[in-house]
Amino acid sequence: MLKLTKPIETYEEYGFKKCKGEYGKNNCYYLCVSKGCEIIFISPVVIDILPWRDDDSRIHKNANCKYKDIRTALDIVCEMVEYGLATVEY
Repeated sequence: MLKLTKPIETYEEYGFKKCKGEYGKNNCYYLCVSKGCEIIFISPVVIDILPWRDDDSRIHKNANCKYKDIRTALDIVCEMVEYGLATVEY
């Protein structure tokens, strides 16, 4: 299982945006990834990669996305582990 290693608010420095609505009130953040059309969703208890749908109620109308970034969501999550932003626990 993947777990965050820093306070969740610090992930804004790495490009994550706070979700809107009830998800935002529960400290959930997201990062849209153009390659593969996926979202990295993080909360204090979970890290997940989900398909990016335009009608997703958690994300803003103008999603934060760097279209020139060639990394996939899995690449970014692996980098998070490599740089100490997340850890793997079994």
